[in-house]
Amino acid sequence: MLSPITLKFLEAVKINNNTERMHKNRDLYLQERKRFTEMVEHLIIDMQKIDPNLNWIVAKDCIYRFNKDLRFSPDKSHPYKLHFGAFLCSGWRKSSLPWYYIHVQPGNNSMIWWGSWCPSRDEVNRIRLHIWKHRDERKDIIENQLFKRYYWEIEWKDNVDAERRLKSRIGKELLEKAGERLARKVVNNPEMIEVLRYVAWTVSHRLMDDEILSEKWYNEVISWFKKMKNFNDFLLRGF
Repeated sequence: MLSPITLKFLEAVKINNNTERMHKNRDLYLQERKRFTEMVEHLIIDMQKIDPNLNWIVAKDCIYRFNKDLRFSPDKSHPYKLHFGAFLCSGWRKSSLPWYYIHVQPGNNSMIWWGSWCPSRDEVNRIRLHIWKHRDERKDIIENQLFKRYYWEIEWKDNVDAERRLKSRIGKELLEKAGERLARKVVNNPEMIEVLRYVAWTVSHRLMDDEILSEKWYNEVISWFKKMKNFNDFLLRGF
């Protein structure tokens, strides 16, 4: 599992984020990447018992590269990331299907996330429709006392006016698919307008440095993912 050395290594990268320094400390980088990889391998095995959709994933396809892609970036002065991250999803890293993500970064910036990020426009509309049809079920999930105590729901909004979108071609198609005959009633419904504001649906839980270095943190991560699997299951039905 992780150790204080993992966080110290990442802290050092933040202070000296350059290729020369990384080459000099390559052995340390490989050591900590191996440590993180082994943790992810254990995580996959345990998560496969909870979510069968993860049955065919392997660690090397879940872990993000540590170096940044700077090909199209005007600022190439910081070539390395400041965290280790792994993305557990049946559709691999670039999938918009519901996923589980673990992010290790010192300074109390570690987090676990799950949900759906960057779905396509068609997928977004299907999920919106699913949420609208099953809004009571979603409400039961996010208003649960456990959810409110430990989790933070992040639903990413875009800048397009929701009322205008509801009256557009996309909005009309959405209403038709929902079987809503009284379009005027829906247009004036604040819940429906709110549903149309979002383009991604995720949940997160922040981890402090002392938490991820404790002996029990790994089992707690598994427990948190397990308790919120119903959020991913709900979204998956919308795809």
